[in-house]
Amino acid sequence: MADVPDAYLGVWQRLLLRTPQAEDTTSEVYWLQTRDWHADIRVPADRPACSGKTSLAQLDHVELRGLSTQQGFAGVTEVVGDICRWHRKIDFQPSAGFDDVGRMQFETTNRVLEFGIEQDYFEIWQRLPDSLTNPWLDIRYADTGSADRTPSLIRIGIGKYFVHVRPRTTFLPGAETPTDTNALRRWVDFEISFGAQTSDGNKLILRSTHPWREGLTAA
Repeated sequence: MADVPDAYLGVWQRLLLRTPQAEDTTSEVYWLQTRDWHADIRVPADRPACSGKTSLAQLDHVELRGLSTQQGFAGVTEVVGDICRWHRKIDFQPSAGFDDVGRMQFETTNRVLEFGIEQDYFEIWQRLPDSLTNPWLDIRYADTGSADRTPSLIRIGIGKYFVHVRPRTTFLPGAETPTDTNALRRWVDFEISFGAQTSDGNKLILRSTHPWREGLTAA
């Protein structure tokens, strides 16, 4: 698979999602893109704050249900012409039965429009400043062998930004969100943490699928 073109590299923040059913400008969505791998986190504005909680074990059913609506994924990106395809290796949500593929139109070097191909949607993305230098990638697997196996940990960095993706260790039995509290807890045991390096060199977590991680320093 060919390297992703320069135009795509960096960290992109979504400004707008429009579908036939709704328009979203309030969710916080970030997409990190290197020469091959990508990572994405999508946090709804109405996600529960889980104030005072420090682990999944402390969350009640309502909080767990709220966290289950988050999205995020990581994998390998393929660009052919103006068509971009995100091959998801790990995904917070189960498969919706569609490939993640869009037609990309660059308005400027730092602003790109995405038109869904297999699904009807439109997105606007803006590249963040300080997100173009020194990309790095750290992928780990639970066992030795082929790199085609599902990663157990993905870390991606570019510029001053980074993302840490650690998928759940349990198998999802189906596409429906579970209703049992313990099953919900296993469902949301999937950490995606996005952050930036501060002026003193620390890595500050800005958004995470585990809200109690926000504001902490990443290892």
